[in-house]
Amino acid sequence: MLAQQTKLITIPEWYHLLQDTNALISEPKKHHRELLHQAYALRDAHAVDAETLAKMLELAEEALVYANEANLSAQC
Repeated sequence: MLAQQTKLITIPEWYHLLQDTNALISEPKKHHRELLHQAYALRDAHAVDAETLAKMLELAEEALVYANEANLSAQC
């Protein structure tokens, strides 16, 4: 069975993905999952160290919280 490989993005591309508020607001869980997936892929490729990975994961979590709060206030 062949494993499906995804294209490794660059660190600047990851930060651009983080700032994509339209995708984040429209599908918060999916976007968050993609941020996590790409952050770990960068770690696995040795493109980021443990400290940078931790920061990326924290930013992804904050983005998810922001999206959930934005969607909640839009419903009110």
